[in-house]
Amino acid sequence: MIHLIKYLLLFVLMAATSGMAVALRPTHRIADDTAPVNLDAMIPKAFGEWREEPQNTAQIVDAQQKQVIDRIYAQTLSRNYINANGYRMMLSIAYGKDQDDSHQVHKPEICYPAQGFILKSKRYDHVDTGFGSISVTRVETSLGSRNEPITYWITVGDRVVGPRLDKKLVEMSYGLRGQIPDGMLVRISSIDPESPHAFQIQNQFLTEMLTSSSPQTRQRIIGTPKREQQ
Repeated sequence: MIHLIKYLLLFVLMAATSGMAVALRPTHRIADDTAPVNLDAMIPKAFGEWREEPQNTAQIVDAQQKQVIDRIYAQTLSRNYINANGYRMMLSIAYGKDQDDSHQVHKPEICYPAQGFILKSKRYDHVDTGFGSISVTRVETSLGSRNEPITYWITVGDRVVGPRLDKKLVEMSYGLRGQIPDGMLVRISSIDPESPHAFQIQNQFLTEMLTSSSPQTRQRIIGTPKREQQ
């Protein structure tokens, strides 16, 4: 029922604005009014029990062709982290000044299979942190004996968006105000034969990263969490 209401709302909004598309075409980029993003400086290289591992053995999957990255994203960051138990975590962040549907082609459930991975499952979930609840997508992939569970989320402006419809509604809300939002795609993954265990460790990794980050960085990474939007 909730999904039906959302679809009806989207239809009404699209119908109401179709005749004014040119007049209401967004022209103002929010990114032009905010401090420049420097992902390498924003994301700590050590936090909690995690430390960056420059010389790593767990290769981060390159989800985008370089020419596409240069055209779509303003910045990207890929790092490997390791804890005292030798568990490795892979972090990938792509930031774009113009957040739009071009991010769709770079979602893990699309780009991983394009590189030979098998998409085993996909579901929507929430991660409860000390800074609010974050809507995430859980994806299970495998390539031979490599099982790689993935947690990722997308921000549009100051919001973490869920399924495609939610993303479109947020984009339209900015567009009706003449604004072009920026955004990020944040991906956390690990090589682990047990997906439930991997997702649990990924939750801990995310929470520790947010705890060690500045308020400004948290705002960039997870937007305004749900409890603050109420």
